[in-house]
Amino acid sequence: MKLQVAMDVLTVEDALKLAGQVAEYVDIIELGTPLIKAAGLSAVTAVKNAHPDKIVFADMKTMDAGELEADIAFKAGADLVTVLGTADDSTIAGAVKAAQAHNKGIVVDLIGVADKVSRAKEARALGAKFVEMHAGLDEQAQPGFDLNGLLRAGEEARVPFSVAGGVKLATIKAVQQAGADVAVAGGAIYGAADPALAAKELRAAIS
Repeated sequence: MKLQVAMDVLTVEDALKLAGQVAEYVDIIELGTPLIKAAGLSAVTAVKNAHPDKIVFADMKTMDAGELEADIAFKAGADLVTVLGTADDSTIAGAVKAAQAHNKGIVVDLIGVADKVSRAKEARALGAKFVEMHAGLDEQAQPGFDLNGLLRAGEEARVPFSVAGGVKLATIKAVQQAGADVAVAGGAIYGAADPALAAKELRAAIS
């Protein structure tokens, strides 16, 4: 299972600092949507230039103009780009077309999708490299939230998937046991007093 850090910081400087601290422990470096909106796709280019051996993930959360938006992100240096699962099939297919042209990948983010299992299968059929079983920060903040619904959906869908939303040292084993291809840790790393140590501990917990 790969480890992905989600960098929900807001400046290129902070992104480069965090990436530098954790790169040796992670496989995928994700530039969060707020970072891309605040700093632009130059942030993607900067991180890819600093860490050319890492998979750089641009969390675009594209909802329309799939081919165009994915193409822009791939040209900026992204290896993986997200399209929302709630988008039209044609948007996902367009993004996949751009990915194929660049020999890169599209991840379909299932945030806000009620039937994640069915949509995961549809997204995979449309050419997604994998799907992301994702609970956003707002959803995680609701009383009673836990990771188990995402893990069950991943197990049931039987397509390559990542899990994002509450992945931390206490839950990463369960994510691996559910069969996830990628565990996405955000706040557990960037919110830690020592992000490098947090990433190292998460890496060590993956058997």
